Amino acid sequence: MDKKEKARAKRLMDNYKLTVEQYDAIHAYQGGVCYACGQPEPVKGRRLSVDHDWKTGLVRGLLCSRCNPVLGKIERAFMRYGLGKIKGLDLPEFLFFLEVYLKSPPATKALGMQHFGYAGRTGTKAHRARIRKARKNSGVI
Repeated sequence: MDKKEKARAKRLMDNYKLTVEQYDAIHAYQGGVCYACGQPEPVKGRRLSVDHDWKTGLVRGLLCSRCNPVLGKIERAFMRYGLGKIKGLDLPEFLFFLEVYLKSPPATKALGMQHFGYAGRTGTKAHRARIRKARKNSGVI
């Protein structure tokens, strides 16, 4: 084992109590791709990242350098905005509800059709300027 491989083995053990063989087994099980997006690691020369639960230390799998930080941000936002304090609501359940919400919007069901408002962020200076311009061009005051 060369110096680089020894450092990798030490890092895996120190951070996740994971051996190189265990990492390789997870990597093979996932087909060498990120579990979330199904793509290989996009950064040349970098391996898939070990993803783990911050609370328990549970090693969940391997994610790419795009998906791993997104998942971390989602987990931290879930706690930061107080969703973790809602009794009976955990992150996987919340994400399932969001998936249903995005795929089948309740407004579409309530109205019986899709309704499209303004695209982009609303309430901004640019948005208000677009509204003024649209009203001026249509002759509506």
